[in-house]
Amino acid sequence: MIDSAWFYRQLEQEGRSLRAMARELGLDPSAVSRMLRGERKMSAEEQDGIAAYFGVPLAVVAAKRRGEVVGFAEEGQEGYAIGPGRKPVEDVSGDLMTEKDNEAGLSFYERVRGCMKGTITIMPGTDLTAPTDPEWAKVYDDD
Repeated sequence: MIDSAWFYRQLEQEGRSLRAMARELGLDPSAVSRMLRGERKMSAEEQDGIAAYFGVPLAVVAAKRRGEVVGFAEEGQEGYAIGPGRKPVEDVSGDLMTEKDNEAGLSFYERVRGCMKGTITIMPGTDLTAPTDPEWAKVYDDD
């Protein structure tokens, strides 16, 4: 369901009218009114136009268009709270790329190779390349 209150607050804060927004979008004022009340769906082009009209990012208008809490919370449960956005790769990589690596022209894959070393323990004597045990495979035979 659309967050109608947010759209009307934006209009009020900016000192703009629904008619002016409708004119900007090239729509009938009643169509815009129905759209903001959730009686009419908002198209992608209209969403883009509204974002430009309010001067807010498209993602904000898209989120307010949905207006629903994210997640699968049931009655009596707390809804899923969206945390801060992910950091760009260059912020997360930290010491994965040193100045020396950069000078050497190493690719991303060459820089991260071995970064997970030691996170998985394989029992001594286990050959990961060996074929499966034929006796064990008989469990799945339909004979």
